[in-house]
Amino acid sequence: MEENETNEPGSAWVKAGKVYVRNPQGDAALANIIPGPRVRLYVNGAEKHEATPVREEDKIIIEPEVQEEPGRVAVMVARNKSEAYLDVRLTKRTSYRIPDTDPQQSLVLEAEAVTEEVMPLEKEALQRLLTEHNVTYGIIEETLNSLYERPANGRFLIAEGTSPEPSIDEKVELHFSLTEEGKPLISEDGTVDYRDLGLFSSVEAGSLLATKHPGVPGKPGYRVNGEEVHPSPPKPVELEAGHGATLSDDGKSVTAATSGRPICRQSGGRCIISVDPQLTIRGDVDLTTGNVKFPGPVKITGNVREAMKVEAAGDVSIGGEVAEAVIDAQGSVTARSIISSSIRAGGQRVYYEKLKGTVAELVQLLVQAVKSVRPLMEHAAARNETLAPAAALLLLIDQRFQRIPHITKDLAEIVESAPQFKIKLPSRFRDTVMSLKEMFLKLGIATYGGLEPVKEALENLSQMQSEISQLISGAHAKVVAQYALNSNIEATGDIYITGQGAFNSNLRAGGRVKIEGSLRGGEIEAQDSVSIGKAGSDIGVKTIIKVARKKKIAIKKSYPGVILYVGKQVAEITKPQREIETYIDDEGRLEIFAISWDPGEERQD
Repeated sequence: MEENETNEPGSAWVKAGKVYVRNPQGDAALANIIPGPRVRLYVNGAEKHEATPVREEDKIIIEPEVQEEPGRVAVMVARNKSEAYLDVRLTKRTSYRIPDTDPQQSLVLEAEAVTEEVMPLEKEALQRLLTEHNVTYGIIEETLNSLYERPANGRFLIAEGTSPEPSIDEKVELHFSLTEEGKPLISEDGTVDYRDLGLFSSVEAGSLLATKHPGVPGKPGYRVNGEEVHPSPPKPVELEAGHGATLSDDGKSVTAATSGRPICRQSGGRCIISVDPQLTIRGDVDLTTGNVKFPGPVKITGNVREAMKVEAAGDVSIGGEVAEAVIDAQGSVTARSIISSSIRAGGQRVYYEKLKGTVAELVQLLVQAVKSVRPLMEHAAARNETLAPAAALLLLIDQRFQRIPHITKDLAEIVESAPQFKIKLPSRFRDTVMSLKEMFLKLGIATYGGLEPVKEALENLSQMQSEISQLISGAHAKVVAQYALNSNIEATGDIYITGQGAFNSNLRAGGRVKIEGSLRGGEIEAQDSVSIGKAGSDIGVKTIIKVARKKKIAIKKSYPGVILYVGKQVAEITKPQREIETYIDDEGRLEIFAISWDPGEERQD
């Protein structure tokens, strides 16, 4: 019994893919290993296909089978060599493994199948394949690593060239707007003026209109085979100056040679910048156009509508009527009719005339005062007294030229009022007047030793006088219309009413006034002669005609009640008359030549 209890058969088992054996005890049987399907069994170097007894000292090797369905990897390069792709079909590998078992006398090796998909090539082999296909630049390492970490079938971008950085073409920068999209003006207090749209762009003479910027060459790119790809060179542009514009010597900028409307015309590689000195508006000036402000002449084919305003540094030509509007032109104004409107032609001559007179008077007084300094100093020396030039001038102003401080104050007030007349005076004018104020109003002259500052100020004042005279001399602008009603018309030159006439309107001219038709109501003030077709009315509407001294008034027919001024002389037409002419007699009195006229006869005709 005890001997049987010590007999224990041999056993074999599998652990981690290896076979382990334990020999039997006593006379018990050896362990047997039986190879199953998909498993090869080798005992002491010999392959066994049947149940085989084994001992611990035997060398036992088991080899589960491995089956593969081959995959493939193809390299595909784009025709322009900008990209390369891998076309991957994974290798399908089926491996067999023998699971761990418990010790047993008869061990059957039964394999379990494990299937996986793997890259057909090792990474080094794949890299060699890419090199063989001249894919050497722009390889995407992330894609390469991902294929081995997470193999997948498909087409993958494996290399990508870099596009060349494009060149920057030569460019013309415009310093004015090409789009005319008006926006209502919003004032500081938040109110909106829908009539002030700023629709029409304009420039002043000397303004920079366009600048040419050089091109910048791009940077080369690379194909996947490492070849350089060169960018196209920068496209050139030729900057040209058209009419009203000037091209710089280096050809890199265009400036305005005249004030007006800037225009850009592009044709191929040419950019032509010009300035049209005239603004043409085809149609009406109304809320769709907004108010018009232009540094040159303006031509309007239609009408100027209610509450609109046109400001121009040149002539204004209006094909239709001006109705309840304002026209302010530095040049002449022509219109078909003017109704309940304000017209000014030639700028602010009234302001310059006043400035000119004040400057002329101050120049005259200062010249006389400076000339009187030396005699006064010589007279003091004769009395053994020392009198400095500045002190002598101050004494003269106190005794004989008291008007100098007063006229200086008047001049300063006129200069300070310039913005009220929408006039921008040159800064040198203001500087001259400020120095005069310092001398004669703040008595700065008392600190001077000599008269050099006074003489310099006098020279500047004389130059100012000359410039003002030039401004006035070039300001003879006229107004021409067929008809005027309830309007104020001012011209630095002549005023012509060529049609029906002027009714209840005020006309002021720096030149002459000629009305072919009737003047009924209102007032005419002219610096030259006045010629009227018919004046006044049979109901005695107040009508006044004024001309400068020694100028004439001529009226073909007049009703009673028309008042005539020639200089300060005044006369009234007290009965219907025709062929009226005025003149000043030897004693300076106003005389009227006329023939009696019967309005009734005209009505019968």
